Amino acid sequence: MKFIDLFSGLGGFHVGLSKHGHQCVFSCELDESLRELYKINHDIVPHDDIRTVKEDEIPEHDILCAGFPCQPFSLAGKKKGAKCPDSGKLIDHVLRIVQYHQPKYIFLENVPNVITIEDGAFWDYLKNSFESLNYRLEYKIISPTDIGIPQNRKRVFIVGKRNDLVKAFEWPKLKNAKKNDFQKLLNDNFEHKKLEPQKVQLLEKWQELLDVLNLEEITGVSIVAPEFGADYPLDFSNLTLEEIKKYKGAYGKELKNCKNWDEVLSFMPSYTKKNFRVASWITKSIIYSRGLYKENTKACEEWKIGFHFTNNSWQILEWRGLRNNPNIFNHLVQFRASGIRILKSNIAPSLIAMTPTQIPVIPSQNRYVSTQEAAKLQYLHKLKALPNDRKAAFKALGNAVNAKIVELISYNLV
Repeated sequence: MKFIDLFSGLGGFHVGLSKHGHQCVFSCELDESLRELYKINHDIVPHDDIRTVKEDEIPEHDILCAGFPCQPFSLAGKKKGAKCPDSGKLIDHVLRIVQYHQPKYIFLENVPNVITIEDGAFWDYLKNSFESLNYRLEYKIISPTDIGIPQNRKRVFIVGKRNDLVKAFEWPKLKNAKKNDFQKLLNDNFEHKKLEPQKVQLLEKWQELLDVLNLEEITGVSIVAPEFGADYPLDFSNLTLEEIKKYKGAYGKELKNCKNWDEVLSFMPSYTKKNFRVASWITKSIIYSRGLYKENTKACEEWKIGFHFTNNSWQILEWRGLRNNPNIFNHLVQFRASGIRILKSNIAPSLIAMTPTQIPVIPSQNRYVSTQEAAKLQYLHKLKALPNDRKAAFKALGNAVNAKIVELISYNLV
């Protein structure tokens, strides 16, 4: 069958559908550099802007594919939804093309939030709009881990079948998929970026703390270093200057000599400064960290002497790794805005387009995951070319549709 590839990016839909011999007859991509790569990888020159595409310029096709921009619906995009002026309403251009061409199938991909955003209003809009064009939509949330690819990345796949088609669409059976270990995908021969010396030193410093604490099991609650020695109230919004001066701020800094609130706040952790209280997302971790300090005061005091990292997020250790293996270097690491996240080494975290600073780290090798290793996670490793710039490559891969999932779903598009 013939298909079109809208918001094509690196061509995840193209790779997956081509596995079954389907032919791409049209593509569309706003990013100029990705259009050039699409020509190299797929031998098709994409149109640039879907908003300027005329319906009669698009060849007849059986399947319309669209990985329409997900940022307005993602957590990184602040869940702006269809109200996002830049890309949230681009789905309407998909609708006008469907109305004109009436393909057999519509095949969409996005983040799961499109189903729940605005209390389901966007999904209702999508479903009702396609129903008015004689299509019935079904969706399924699938992660690469469901098909044996070691990347934790849930996405919603939406299939619309034209109502006059007799054969029912069936989702692929995903049970019993062979589980692959991310470590087996790693290849030192690929070009990769070494971890910055300061970050290596930081991870070594955190490991020193875990070693001296000698925890039998490490919990999923974060360790918040600024709470070592602190005793300020978790909500000090109603305290006077004289009252707050009785307490200790970040790392046990005395507040008694502060002459004004600006001085007080300069000695307080960053997560308290906005509302003069601890943010709810970190409260449990603060209580846990103060408890660790109380039980291991001497060790924590000695450890924090050499802790000179000023980046706020580097002062929080988020443990999502093996509870019985408190060794950072046996895990994967992400440097996130919320803290340093430690992850199990067998499954990679989701590649994220909007925050290239979250590229996974392999601490045992003091390096970042390479673009080729990341491409394997999206089943796009056989492409002839990826963006030359590392950040651009991870952004494109973070926006890409997983080609293997597309391949499996397309078995039943007949």
